[in-house]
Amino acid sequence: MQRDFGEQIAQTLVQLAAVLEGLEPDEWGAATLCERWTVRDAAGHIVWRLGSSYSEMVRTALPLLTLSGPSPSALTEAVSRQEGEASSPEELVRRLRHIAALRLAGIGRTGLNDLVEAVVHSYDIVQPLGVPIDVDPEATRLIALRGMLLGSGVRRAVAGRHTLYAADAGWAVGRGPIIEGTARGIVLFLFGRDPLPARAGI
Repeated sequence: MQRDFGEQIAQTLVQLAAVLEGLEPDEWGAATLCERWTVRDAAGHIVWRLGSSYSEMVRTALPLLTLSGPSPSALTEAVSRQEGEASSPEELVRRLRHIAALRLAGIGRTGLNDLVEAVVHSYDIVQPLGVPIDVDPEATRLIALRGMLLGSGVRRAVAGRHTLYAADAGWAVGRGPIIEGTARGIVLFLFGRDPLPARAGI
């Protein structure tokens, strides 16, 4: 049976909405950790990915295939940018809070994939801004494990040769000499946002 992460998804989105609500207009155009994505692009991605049914996501993406080509990453980038530009900053904040309320009410997808989308892209936004958000420690551990499965060969190799210890969350993944970091730092490393290795001879 699939675990329900609706509460953790909602908590993440509520915190992100509060961060975005306090941004100056020019900060919406600031770079995130997701390459080529601005804050507005990343927010657009989150509301599209978490606020749409699968059929709605397909309908939104299909018209952009001719512009983006067959590359999934290029298509995702194009849709995210379109979704971000189609809504005002105030509307994006409102939509994030609406999605959070739906998840708390048990409406919408609440599986691990959607938790990953919510947390990783929220980290993408808040890390460069220097703003903390709190994510349930067990949720970050499961996201890190997913990152080990989905990450590049280099990142899987690092986790295969080292124990990545999240000192702030009290969990560890991998095996071997310890590299200590934060839950956020480990998650971002495993999902390709760099950097983590700073110890254990790396």
